[in-house]
Formats: sequence, structure tokens, C-alpha cells
Amino acid sequence: MKLERLMKENMESIAGRGIVCYKKSEAYLRELCDRFPLQDKLLCIIDENKRNQGEVLFCGRKLPVMDSSGFSQIDWKENILLITDGYYREDYEDLCQNSCVAENVDTIYYFANHDTECELEYRELYQDHPLEDIIIFRSGTVRSVYVKGLDFADNARALFEYMLAEGYNERYQLIWLVKNPQEFDEWQKYKNVEFLSFDWSVSENKEERDRYFRALCLAKYIFFTDACGFARNCRPDQTRIQLWHGAGFKKRATFVRSEKRYEYMTVVSEVYSKIHQDIFGLRADQMLVAGCAKEDWLFCPLRDWQEKLGIAKARKYVFWLPTFRAAKTGLENLNEYDLEGQTGLPIVRTYEELAQLDGLLRSLDMVLVLKLHPVQDREKIGKVDMENIVVLDNEQLADLDIQINQLLGHADAMISDYSSAAVDYLVLDRPIGFTLDDVEEYAESRGFVFPDIKEWLPGKELFSFEDFCSFVKEIGADADSTREKRQELKKKMHRYGDGNNCKRIVEALRL
Repeated sequence: MKLERLMKENMESIAGRGIVCYKKSEAYLRELCDRFPLQDKLLCIIDENKRNQGEVLFCGRKLPVMDSSGFSQIDWKENILLITDGYYREDYEDLCQNSCVAENVDTIYYFANHDTECELEYRELYQDHPLEDIIIFRSGTVRSVYVKGLDFADNARALFEYMLAEGYNERYQLIWLVKNPQEFDEWQKYKNVEFLSFDWSVSENKEERDRYFRALCLAKYIFFTDACGFARNCRPDQTRIQLWHGAGFKKRATFVRSEKRYEYMTVVSEVYSKIHQDIFGLRADQMLVAGCAKEDWLFCPLRDWQEKLGIAKARKYVFWLPTFRAAKTGLENLNEYDLEGQTGLPIVRTYEELAQLDGLLRSLDMVLVLKLHPVQDREKIGKVDMENIVVLDNEQLADLDIQINQLLGHADAMISDYSSAAVDYLVLDRPIGFTLDDVEEYAESRGFVFPDIKEWLPGKELFSFEDFCSFVKEIGADADSTREKRQELKKKMHRYGDGNNCKRIVEALRL
């Protein structure tokens, strides 16, 4: 069985046969049919991802999307198998393991869309060139979904800043892939630091494409925090590291389990090593238990933060970081559900409760800083700002170039629900409260990585507005009722807690 690229030159050999597509991607199908008149030949789609199965309406036709059992229903004398996915090499290897395909199909075809076509051209150009001392960084999601500030953030940003501080730019060229490189001119003043646009991968400007792909094809190390598809065709001697966002409580909404998409993934403990092996389909030897790079910021918080954010000085600060329920436009597939109530927040549902909470905070000389999730739809949150309650959203922090972990070191306590930020904050060994008023609903809609989520929450459980206020009073009184449980879970959930995670990551990789 061989793998062959679908091109004009071999269209004649498949004339008169139907097409069974492997992997559902409407964008791929549209580009396929724009280039080749094949829409009437499409028979069905095979995709193991249950979220994709059912039917898809394409060019006025309903195409069934089935799991791999559908292979046995196909007359392979009358149909061909076509991979419609960017991970065509990985898909081909998987298909070779399917007995039905192996016994009946001589040739598996793949369609190279414009992105893949560009990369293949450059991969061939550089295939015999030795790798250079280049390190690439990228944060955020896929190129088609841009969220302001997330393309220069998170664990990749923390690791980059550490390398810069330690002089790694004397030996390596440190290259960032961002949306708009001109926004980062201040950083490009450093020796061997360069920002390129990830949009240049499909630019009509040859000079831009050349710069982008030269870096991608010759980099020794590639770090990213989410999207890894841009590095899917790397050479075996290139090393890809998935830094991810952190270690949380909730399951992934969309993911593909594959050990082939990167060489390593950083995690905070053996507990999360096993969890992420299962979620992402990785091997034990791919896990770097070195901690999350951005946790280092917690130990050196930003100075003059109150002045920069316009937050009043107070005796104590509590940070509240609820996870999102309704995501921004373009990320609707992540949506959970809309919370009922005037405020759009968990537990504190009415403006009357909000005013009552504000009064309580004022009486205790405390400020509650409500930091919204980066993908939370701000329109779903009501008018929340009050005298002692301050709302920070992603756009505000992006404009000021502030990362949330650069602020959390100033928090006397945190309130969260199922966010990985709470696991980050745990390394500081300070009180945490968890809002659980919708825990049953969330378990059904998204689910948790732990069988009994409450056993793994290192803090006080808050089910009602009264519980919320009680926790605020506890912090105001310097009480810490859940210290013992928190410290016990900290030992399990974190191997380290010293602000040296970046150092451990680069040492583990022998940079």
C-alpha cells in the first residue's frame, strides 16, 4: 500500500470512481472541490472523532460521517480512499494498521491544501540543509482564530523571557510567530530576537514566505502552548515541545490523541503526567515533569500593579478567576452554557448580591479583582465594576502587556472554579475557594479529569452566595480553614514550587 498525492496528473487514474474521505474538515473539502471538480464523487467521510460523526451538508448534499467500521461497507473496486487532513502522514500510518484498508486498498491518496502545498515546497528545499541554532516560540490557538494578546503569552512567553535573561540569544536565534510582528519592535531590539507573522505561511509575498519557512524548516527547537499543526511536518531531528496552558480540572473540549505531534510535553507532577498521557495519547517518556514555565512569574510579581491597573490600595486582595461558560465569536465550539442571572457570573447572580458583596469588602478593607477568562464573551457579563470589585478582561491586560500570573503573586487568596489558574496558584500555598454551584451541570457538559472532583480541590467549597461571603470574611480574618487539605494536595499536584521551572525545562532539553 502506497501513499500518493492527489494531483492533476493522476486524476485520470481515478476517473469514474467514488471518493471516501478520511477525516472531516469542511475547509479541506471546499478547497479540494475548488481545485478539482469532485463534489459529485464524494461518498462519505470516515472520522474516529465522535464529535464529528453524523452528517455534514456539503454542496447541497448530506454526507454521512462514520467511524472506521464504515470501511467494511465500501466497495473498494469502485471507490478510492482520500485523506482530507493536514496530518496526512500520521493518518496514513494509522490507516496502514486497519486490516480492512490494508487488505483492500492499494493506494491511499492525500490532498495537499494551500497551506500544506506551501510547506511541502520548502521542506523539499531544506531537506538536506543542517539545522541551525534557531528556537521558535508560538502561543495561542490556530491561525484562523486570533485572540488579542494570546499570541505572545503563557508558558512560551515565560520561557522566552527566561532565555533572554540568561543570555540564550547569544547562541540561539529566538524567533516568535505572532499575528502582527510590528507590534513587537521593542523586543526585536535585542540581539538575535525576531518576530515573524504566522500568516506568512500562506503569504503572496515570497520574501515573507521565505523568512517564515526558513525558520520553521531549520529550527532545532519549537515551543508552543496550544496549536501544533504548523509544525506537523517537522524533520526527525527537530524537537517540538508542547508547553500547554497548565494543569487543570476539566477535560479537553476538542483534542486528538497522538504521540506523533510533538516530542515532549511539560507537566507539573507525576499525577498530571498520567492524566496528560491519557488525554493526549502520549508516552511516559514524552513527559517532562519540570513544572509550567509561567508559574515562575508567581514568585516575582509585577511592581506598581495597582497604579497600572487603577486598583485602589487595600489591606488584602482576593482574585476571582471563573472559567468561561460562553466563549467569544470564533470559539463557539468551546461553549458550555449561559449562566442564569443578571451578572452572568457563578454564585453572585444578582446586582443586589453584588452590592452586598461590595459592602462587605469595603468593611474589611479588601478588594476583589475579577479576572475574566481570555475567551469569555464580555457581553455575557453584566455591569459588575463597583468600588471594591474590579473587573479585568483580556483586552485590558493585553493593552498593558500584563500576564495574569504576574499579578497573582499579589493575591492573598484566590477564588476559582475549575480553572488551571488555581493549580498554578497552589504553588504559593495560599487560601483558595472553589465556586461549585454548577458542578453537576459542568460535569455533564464538559467533565473532569478526576473521578471525584471534590477530593482534588485544594481549597474551600463554595456552593452559595453565603459560602462566598463566608470565605471573604475568613480571608479578612487571616483564617485558613483548608490549609491541611491544600498542603496535602500540593504535594501530589506539584513536584516543585520554587520558581525555577524555566531553568528545569531548558536543562532537561540540554539547550
